[in-house]
Amino acid sequence: MTDVDQESGVPEPTRARRRAIPLLVVGSLLVSAVGAEFVYRWLRPTERVGELYYADEAHVPFDLEDPADFDRAQRYLEVVPDAPRFRLRFKPGVTVHLCYRGYEGEGAFDAEGCVEFRTNSLGFRDREELCAPKPEGQRRVVCLGDSTTVGWGVPEADGWTRRAEDLLRVDDDGVRVANCGASGTLLPDEHAHALFTRFGALDPDVVVVTLCINDLLPVNGGMAHFEPSVFERLGMPLDGWLGHSALVNDAARALRRDAALRLDPDHDWVGALMALPVAEYPPAAQKLGAVYWGSGVPEQALRAIHGWCNERGARLAVMVWPFLQQLGNRSEHPFTPVHDAVGQFCEGEGIAFLDLLDVFLGLDPASLWLTPLDMHGNVRAHALAAPEIARFVGGLLGG
Repeated sequence: MTDVDQESGVPEPTRARRRAIPLLVVGSLLVSAVGAEFVYRWLRPTERVGELYYADEAHVPFDLEDPADFDRAQRYLEVVPDAPRFRLRFKPGVTVHLCYRGYEGEGAFDAEGCVEFRTNSLGFRDREELCAPKPEGQRRVVCLGDSTTVGWGVPEADGWTRRAEDLLRVDDDGVRVANCGASGTLLPDEHAHALFTRFGALDPDVVVVTLCINDLLPVNGGMAHFEPSVFERLGMPLDGWLGHSALVNDAARALRRDAALRLDPDHDWVGALMALPVAEYPPAAQKLGAVYWGSGVPEQALRAIHGWCNERGARLAVMVWPFLQQLGNRSEHPFTPVHDAVGQFCEGEGIAFLDLLDVFLGLDPASLWLTPLDMHGNVRAHALAAPEIARFVGGLLGG
């Protein structure tokens, strides 16, 4: 005879089976999760489409951060001497390739999905003729900056520096625009050091310093800004066993990329970033310390460059290149206030200023990126910026 629970009137075997249901559900969920993780890792591509890698002159890949490739990397890199902080640059006279997985033969990429990056005998990405003393009657524009100036991921001839020169030479064939970007310089004080020790020898008539938001603020995403991950905001940091899940980590990365395009325009992102103590900077920015706008470091560097130009009869111009996200209008763009702050500083110092944000307003950001994983401006972005830059620089040359 089956025993019956006196309180519920339910036979004991039935009651036991009911107690087991939650355990079975939890167990099934755990088995399903483990199974999903296993299947995902099995099917997951080892390399993500659009991911950057480096290759040598023969298109053989190498890893600049892999100790096993250290000897090969030494063929291409050198330390910038006496720089404000430790910095590497490509050696003079080398050729490497910047390559993107899954983009073979698309747009500006070659059959290997790569763009050639070649330095001249003075170590900057431009023609050898600019390494010679300036000829009589030639006027030179020396462009300082980082990846947005050098044309990261864009063929040399398609970057804004060369495009602007082509436009300027329609009226004056004696104009040359030298692309001295990313030659071991990333921040304004490093641009100043490069001008004083290297690129001043080009005898510029105009010096253009291009700044991007990651030169001005301790942002956390290279050429885009990312909110804290959704998991962190929900109190679910990616540590412990959860942090070892490929499925969860890839989902978090996707959510962060999506969040980069949905920053609340009513939130004061610039004020919040400027108020951050160094200890709360993103890890990469912590290593640099207080070097961002408002610290006095970039402002002093621009003043020093301005003084150098004044002593030599050259003109200084500052441009701000925007993050290519949330481009609906100036009030929607999250970093407009720092654009305006740099513009106000330049006006007070008598420095010519150009805000390139207006060039891109109203455009689809994704149409301007190199790849979904690299939000540097692509060929289209450089082509759009070049006419406005040529107009701006032409006014300085003619003034």
